[in-house]
Amino acid sequence: MFKTKRSKWVVFVLCVMALFIFSTTHVYAKTVLKLAHSYPTTNHWAKGAAHAAKVISEKSNGQVEIDIYTDSQLGTEEQITEAVIFGSIDVVITSANQLSNMFTPMAIFDMPFTFKDVNHVYRFGKSDIAKQMFADLEDEFKVKVLGVAPYGIRQIISTKKPIESPADLKGVKFRVPEMKMWIEVIKTMGANPTPIPYVEAYMALQQGVVDALDNPLSGMKSMKFYEVGKYISKTSHAAVLSFFLMNQDKFNALDEKEQKILTEGFDEGAKVVVDILNKEDQELGAFFKQQGLEIIEPSEIDIKAFQQATSKMPDKYKKYWIRYGADLQQRIQGM
Repeated sequence: MFKTKRSKWVVFVLCVMALFIFSTTHVYAKTVLKLAHSYPTTNHWAKGAAHAAKVISEKSNGQVEIDIYTDSQLGTEEQITEAVIFGSIDVVITSANQLSNMFTPMAIFDMPFTFKDVNHVYRFGKSDIAKQMFADLEDEFKVKVLGVAPYGIRQIISTKKPIESPADLKGVKFRVPEMKMWIEVIKTMGANPTPIPYVEAYMALQQGVVDALDNPLSGMKSMKFYEVGKYISKTSHAAVLSFFLMNQDKFNALDEKEQKILTEGFDEGAKVVVDILNKEDQELGAFFKQQGLEIIEPSEIDIKAFQQATSKMPDKYKKYWIRYGADLQQRIQGM
């Protein structure tokens, strides 16, 4: 009799302990997500990612943590973009150039003068047009856009003369990436496009293989193009868009509260990118002047002439985004 009661008591205690262990494990189990990108920690997008991770951790009381892998630790941008689609990485930072290879409507972002500035890009990310595009991307490739901001706005740095109109680009050897569409953009702007890998661009400018190239101001500083260039023309002729992109299944596996925290956190990360770029636009102008470069401001540039020179490109490439209307660029420009 005593043994039976004792056995029942032991079973009861064990059950209570098991229930306690299960419940505490359930309550305190953390969600840890991997985020990968190709940038050093000093880069503005890396800072945006770090801020997003901090916000997400704080809002979730440490229940959702983001482990960040910088400097292409988990692969090149192309490789990590594939990885987030297949789910081996949870979140990545990737570019519109990368995504347009599989989701062709994003080719619209390569069209000259689609965006005015970094704030315009952020506004676009909140628009109904963007929401529809991102929903279609999610349906087709099972990835979710959680934040949008520019990598930067392209300006022109040149060695022989300031660029103030398409006429100034006549005969100018202009470094371009090895992309058919971008070769055509620079050609329509009036220059002679010369495809050269980005890592070789500094030497090409230094040795006179090319006379000019375009890059966001932050890129001009990090690549030290200011050491070999003489003029920076603020044409703002194209935006380079990037995204916080998450695997759809990983996102859907979270509860609604966690999903909201993630969405808000990465949006705040995108805002940090925009704020940094706006601040850099002022600070880097002063920095380049200190290095002896001449800055040609937009008021000194015939922007309308450049817009006119490139105005037929959307007509040629509209097949890529026609599902959203042939006038997609005009609607984005009007935001």
